Amino acid sequence: MVKSVFWKVWGLPIIIGILSAIGLLSALTGDGFYDLLSWLTLGIPVVLAVWYLVKPKKNPTIGRAR
Repeated sequence: MVKSVFWKVWGLPIIIGILSAIGLLSALTGDGFYDLLSWLTLGIPVVLAVWYLVKPKKNPTIGRAR
């Protein structure tokens, strides 16, 4: 069974976009629980971006024959 390349490439960006949209809409539409929901859903993309920036980079040339 061949896995779809589409979901490998676009899966995480689509999820981040949906979370951001939910966070923005909940921040605009309500108070209380909606504020908590917006903080959580808008914070996840920020946490992912910081994690990606600080994680060590893999060197693709290590272990390759020249």
